[in-house]
Parts: sequence; structure tokens; C-alpha cells
Amino acid sequence: MDLRLRLLLLLGLLFALAFGIGTMLLINNVERAIVDELDETVGLASNWMHANAFQLLGLPPDARGEAARALFEQLQCPHLHITIGGEPVAPPASVAEAPVWFSHLVTPDAELLHRGLRIAEVDFDLRVDANDEIAEAWRETRSILSTLFALFSGVGVMVYVFLGRALAPLKRMAEACGAIERGEYEVQQEVIGLRDIDRLSQGFNHMARALAASHAENRALAQRSLAIQEDERRHLAQELHDEMGQSITAIKALAVSLNESLAPRDHELATRAATISSVSGEIYNGVRRMMARLRPISLDELGLVAALRQMVDEWNARHADTFCRFEAPRKTVQLNADQRIGLYRIAQEALTNIARHAHAQSAEVDLRVEGEPPGRAIMLAITDNGVGFDTARVRGGLGLLGMCERCQALGGEIELHSRPGEGVALHVRVPLVAERPAEETMDA
Repeated sequence: MDLRLRLLLLLGLLFALAFGIGTMLLINNVERAIVDELDETVGLASNWMHANAFQLLGLPPDARGEAARALFEQLQCPHLHITIGGEPVAPPASVAEAPVWFSHLVTPDAELLHRGLRIAEVDFDLRVDANDEIAEAWRETRSILSTLFALFSGVGVMVYVFLGRALAPLKRMAEACGAIERGEYEVQQEVIGLRDIDRLSQGFNHMARALAASHAENRALAQRSLAIQEDERRHLAQELHDEMGQSITAIKALAVSLNESLAPRDHELATRAATISSVSGEIYNGVRRMMARLRPISLDELGLVAALRQMVDEWNARHADTFCRFEAPRKTVQLNADQRIGLYRIAQEALTNIARHAHAQSAEVDLRVEGEPPGRAIMLAITDNGVGFDTARVRGGLGLLGMCERCQALGGEIELHSRPGEGVALHVRVPLVAERPAEETMDA
């Protein structure tokens, strides 16, 4: 539940409490007013009959009841019921217009509405019908309650609008936090004139700028670190090729020469020399594989597409239970050295993860170009039909972290989609805006 709704609910509870208390006080006042009004009516009727008692005294006893009726009619109290000498004189019946619950709350006790008199030897029984007074009180009470309800409703609407405007910066700030989480550090909050909100907005803007600077610095450091790492790999591959490769070649050549010279004279030594030659060849092949992993020669000589195709072919040769299909674009794009090696390493790590964890029967490496200049991007998708995993529960390892760092260093985006039993899909998007002069024309 958001803050705006919580505040509105709290305000609504306060309004309901105030409305309830006000209603109780109003009903209590109405009840007292009705009692006073009815008591005044009974008193008025009693005084009226006492004031005109002399008219009854001058009449014979049997005519006094009729004269009393005439006096009562002159009084004109429609909601006053009178009984004279045991015979009721009924005025027009009043109609109850108030709700039952209201009548039940404000109707006075019966003894307050009844009074007995004896005037000129005539017994009078006065009883007030409270329906008219209750109906009038209900009309007034309904008007007051309607006004209060309209007032509270209007205040609630105004508070709702005010809270919406006052809390809008917090909502925008929450959305901006989501944008920062996605790496969009350029978001800024406006100053709206509320001191506390403005201080929060200014602090948020400062944080966003600091994060943007830190992210740019981290990206530059990551890119520099990856560049140093690739340089070291290239130098190490070159050293292996120049030093160890030449040494192993020399050992193999000497072993072959010894084998040829010793074969006619010493068969055992010739066999050992042949073994040395064979082992040297295996060592050389191992060194070549190490050099290929450190820095694939085809990547520098033939480009990304050829290097990826060669890597997929070698991967298929080593994993007979899983077949990987490779697709590449049929149009020319410009790639620099960082883009080539970055995309190659991402695909290499993804295939390594498939071999280790996926238990898949098939996989696919898809390289394509999307968009039009200047918004073109190269898309690399690596998918498999393996066991998959729950991305919400399983944390990525160093391999995924390395792929993310390489993608971010290239200014790209990376997405990972997976569900248990549905395989894994890795999508990498790298913009084709080279930071260096183009060093490769990629043709498939």
C-alpha cells in the first residue's frame, strides 16, 4: 500500500471518528430539544385549560366535557392527544417521516409525554404525539449531517489532490531509482518549492551524478583491465609461439635426425628418438591449443566470423552429445579490435557454461546486425535446450560476471533468460559505434 493511500485511509478514519462523535452529540441535543418542546407543549395545554377553567365552572357538570372539547379545539395543538372524562379527543394522526433508527434514538420516555389534570371536577389526560417533532428534527439533522458529509468529502478530495501533487516527486524518485538500477544514471529530479522534498531531490541528483561518474570510472577501469588482460594473453601466446614453439620444433628435429642416424646401428636408441619426436609433436599441439585459447590467430587474421565458426567447429568436435549451430550475417559491418575480442570471449565463455552445466542436446550461436546507421548494433545470441535454471534463485558465477563486464566495457547490453527445463538464452547487444578507427570489415 503506497503512502498516499495510507494517509488517505488515516484521514478517512479521523473523519469517520469526528463524524460519528458529531452525530452522537447532535442526536443528544436533538433529543433534549424534543423533550423541551414537548414538555412546553404539555405545559401550554395545561396552562390554557387552567386559564379557561372559569368557563367550565359556570356550566352544569354534564356540559363541562363538551365545553372542554371546544376549548381544546381552540388550542390547535395537532400533535397533542387529550382524554376528557375517559373519552378521547383524537386530533388528526401525524405521520412518522423520520427513519426508525433516528426515532428510536430521540424519542423521549413515555412518562415525559403524559400528564394528568383535574379541572372543574373534569379529569383531563394529556399525551403528546412526538412524531411531528421528530420528523422536523430529522429534517434539520439530515441537513446538518449532509452538510458535514459534503464538507468532509470535499476536504478528502482536496487532500487527495494535494497528496498526489506533494507525493508525485517521491513517485518520480522511485521510478528514477529503477532507472538507476538499469544503469540510466542521467535521471534528475526537479525542484518543486517544498523544502523537505527539494532537499531530498537535490540529494538524489547528487547521488545520481556520483553514481554516473563512478560507473564511468568503473567502466573505464574494466575496459582497461580487459585490455591489459588481452595484451598479456597476446604476449603470452606470442612467447609460447616464439620461444616454446621453436624449442619444441628444434627438439623434434633433433629427435628425427637421431632416429635416422641411429636406425641402422642401434634400434633401441632409434626407437627412443622416435618416441621423443612423437612426444614433442603432442607437446607442440598442446601449446598450439593453449595459444588458440589465449589469443586465436584466426581472430586477428580472418576476423570475428571466421574465428567464431572455427571455435564452434572445435567445440562440436569435443562434444559429440551436443551439436552447436552457427549463424552469421550476410552483410558487411565495421568492428574494431575491442569489439572483436569482446564478442569472441563472451561466446567462448557461454559455450563453456553450456558444456559444464546445460546437459543440452543442441545449442546455437547467432550473430546478426540490427538497425540502420547511426543506431546499428551487432547482436550475439547463444541459446541451448538444456536443463535451465531459476534466475531469481541461482546467482551468476564469475563466468556471467565476466561476460557482463566485457559487454559493459563495449557500451552494450546483456540479457539472460532461463527457466527450469527450458534452457538458457543469452542476448548481447553491442552498438556499432567504434571508439577507435574501424579495424575489421566483417563479411559472412
